[in-house]
Amino acid sequence: MDTLALMQWSFAPALATALLHSLWQVTLLALGAAIALAVLSRASAALRHTTAMGFLLAMVGVPISTFVRIWQQPAVRINEGWLPAISAPQLDSVTGGFVQQSSPIAPWLALLWLCGVGVMLLRRFGGWRLLGALDRHPFEVLPAEWQKRVDALRSAFGITRTVVVKLSNDVVGPFTARLLKPVIWLPLSLLTQLPREQIEALLAHEIAHIARMDWLWNGVQCVIESLLFFHPAAWWLGRRIRQEREHACDDLAVLACGDAIALAEALAQLERHRHPTPHLVLAAHGGSLMQRITRLLSSPPSRGRWGARAGLVVLVASGALLVSQVGITGQGRPGLRINSTTDGVLRPGDVREITATGTGKERYYRGSVDAQGGLLEVYKEDGRLRPLDKNARHWIAEVTRLSVPPAPPMPPPPAAPPEPPEIVDEAVFQSLLRVVAADPTVVARLGSPVVLASNDVGGRIDIDDAGADMDVTFALRGPKGRSDVHVDAQLDDGKWSIDQLDFKGAVR
Repeated sequence: MDTLALMQWSFAPALATALLHSLWQVTLLALGAAIALAVLSRASAALRHTTAMGFLLAMVGVPISTFVRIWQQPAVRINEGWLPAISAPQLDSVTGGFVQQSSPIAPWLALLWLCGVGVMLLRRFGGWRLLGALDRHPFEVLPAEWQKRVDALRSAFGITRTVVVKLSNDVVGPFTARLLKPVIWLPLSLLTQLPREQIEALLAHEIAHIARMDWLWNGVQCVIESLLFFHPAAWWLGRRIRQEREHACDDLAVLACGDAIALAEALAQLERHRHPTPHLVLAAHGGSLMQRITRLLSSPPSRGRWGARAGLVVLVASGALLVSQVGITGQGRPGLRINSTTDGVLRPGDVREITATGTGKERYYRGSVDAQGGLLEVYKEDGRLRPLDKNARHWIAEVTRLSVPPAPPMPPPPAAPPEPPEIVDEAVFQSLLRVVAADPTVVARLGSPVVLASNDVGGRIDIDDAGADMDVTFALRGPKGRSDVHVDAQLDDGKWSIDQLDFKGAVR
């Protein structure tokens, strides 16, 4: 649960932001796909299918790259985006301290998307259970004369794998399944209801699916459509891909059999008995020669009831996850509140309190720095004092790192400056302290939280309108001890770049 509580402050905002970006990214790619398919209207159906699949892959690839790019940023930078998980420090006029609070929008959006993907994947891949059930049911093999014709068509298409044809009363239309060991299912009554040339055309169509490895591409398409279930453009392109896939197989079947009329008549005959088809099967029967439909095979009667039960299981599981997150059981939704006397690194006299609720426990942490730079800490779980073990330290370090705000903009210098304050009170020095305190090397050496142990700062400091250049040494204190730190860094456009960061002596 600790991992879940920490992931919502970085993973959820990154995912939610990527989902929002995908709304316009996928729309632009759909417009590009529409233009490309219009240009290729006189090209082959196979080329249009390949082009459309390329755009569909881009529809999921671009949002994934956006998510990875955002998630690789520091957590504090992620929370500067559209959907932050924790607000920036706000000065409380009543207490005079700084307050930060968590926002539920990003975690809710990420959770709803994950639940939607789970439901869609169960719906899409329900065909696996149908195929397994068909394999367990009795079937008949193809007559020898028809098997010879299937072998001839397989050789004509250049297929080296064995193609098995099975006849069953549980099948209402011909379809193809599997990639490495392909199987063609035919209704048992098909051999007696259709003329020989029409049956041969349907077999050629199904073998064309095997030659084109459409089972693999159809599976990839189902996964992508599940990931982009919320975007209408993905559904439109998916329908167009299935149409072009059937058109391409029709073209290959006509080339193999040389009889387009026989294939058209067979499709018209199958149209009279059309049923919905699971997405993971590739069927031959369609609405017309101009508008192909790929959902052609209905499942056995039990499949609909199984699909309803699977959907109910997903909804119950999703509801249980929402209950654990939102806290209907009384734990409260995951929330975070940070109260501090400063919006930066703690200095002598400063106090920071962190209160977290939900995710199975309530946590409270209070850190204060005395006049000598010593750090006094209190940690509680569910109202009881607890030792600061490794997990608690990790949680405090992540929350502290996340709550560090970016460097403030450089204020213009006053015309007649008053007596200059100590350098530790300068905003530019405070911004450097935040960056140093969140540095992984410093956290690994001193622990977290890291505070300023003394107001004594030595070294060179240059500040002007363009930025700042500091080569300074100051003392920091953490749970693991105290050490002097030497930092050589430059501030440009509100961002610090550290050229050198090393410790002066051992931790004491």
